Amino acid sequence: MPISSWAEKADFGDFCTALAGHWQGSAAKLKQEPMQTSVQAICSTDKQQLLVSVSRNANHNFSETWWFRRRGEAVFLIYFDGVNEDKSQSFSLYRQYGSYTLLGEGELNKRPALIQLRFEPKDNGWLWLQNVQYLDDDTERYLFYRGIEMMPVSLHKAPRS
Repeated sequence: MPISSWAEKADFGDFCTALAGHWQGSAAKLKQEPMQTSVQAICSTDKQQLLVSVSRNANHNFSETWWFRRRGEAVFLIYFDGVNEDKSQSFSLYRQYGSYTLLGEGELNKRPALIQLRFEPKDNGWLWLQNVQYLDDDTERYLFYRGIEMMPVSLHKAPRS
């Protein structure tokens, strides 16, 4: 019998529909002042692709795009920010206690790393944590890299007079 504390493989379609929407909140990298961002996440009709646009990234005032798509049992990501060379990465998708975690081996800051993208439920939205564990280091835990708060954008507008 599976132990309930273990993470289990998640369905990409469920992940895609859970994150779809228009979000707002603050974002920050380690040791940086938070900045206000908006996040637009669009799930394709067949629930096989998720396109996430973040209004500003931590290094530039340009938006960034995260294109996740299901590829067999894996999730393939293409990341682009309009400044640096596009990055691609393959992840495994897990679910535990309502959180979704994408975990993959790649490179960050020109160092080999395990990269974790974790989406934790927060109120009616999500907290998107981007963590890293460098493989050329003896540290046995993930280090915080960046966080993005994704709270629902209010659909109510002020009444017209």
